[in-house]
Amino acid sequence: CVVFLFAGYFCPALSKSVKTMKKGEKVLLTVKPQYAFGESGRPASGDEGAVPPNATLQITVELVSWKAVSEITKDKKVLKKILKEGEGYERPNDGAVVQVKLIGKLDDGTIFTKKGHEEEPFEFKVDEEQVVDGLDRAVKKMKKGEVALVTIQPEYAFGPSETQQELAIVPANATVDYEVELLSFVKVGVRCCFLCDTLLFG
Repeated sequence: CVVFLFAGYFCPALSKSVKTMKKGEKVLLTVKPQYAFGESGRPASGDEGAVPPNATLQITVELVSWKAVSEITKDKKVLKKILKEGEGYERPNDGAVVQVKLIGKLDDGTIFTKKGHEEEPFEFKVDEEQVVDGLDRAVKKMKKGEVALVTIQPEYAFGPSETQQELAIVPANATVDYEVELLSFVKVGVRCCFLCDTLLFG
């Protein structure tokens, strides 16, 4: 189970408890209703049973591993989880030309786009509306060689309209995930500065 701490994905008590645990630690939590699912409980979903109203829960938790998740936008509607650390400290700026590999997926795992894997890397210019806004913003926070999972809510993705992509239709108001590898980038202004140095200093 993956838990987003700031979101209280399972229940508030779980996110609070995990923050105090060490890797490999296993604990048994007793959770009162006000820190679980409260007066409303939770209906059954998939293989998970229902939780009755005002139920006290016992949860066994083992912290296997964790990944840092960063909030790309202040409203937390674009999130980036680093799967592989990049190198150096520089990141693309507005107007930078970036080369990436990417896979776009819907919540149910359907792949709607895949670029840069079997052909030349996918290239686009940052902040030029060549990709969805959330992806644009996330790439600016990446380092060369970094692999990240970017989760984008519809306001920063394809919005309220159904959209046909290369491999599938993205439904209206869909939250999408992109797995992105930043292969390389050229920051805007670098070539200009190089030319200035050449003219001034030979």
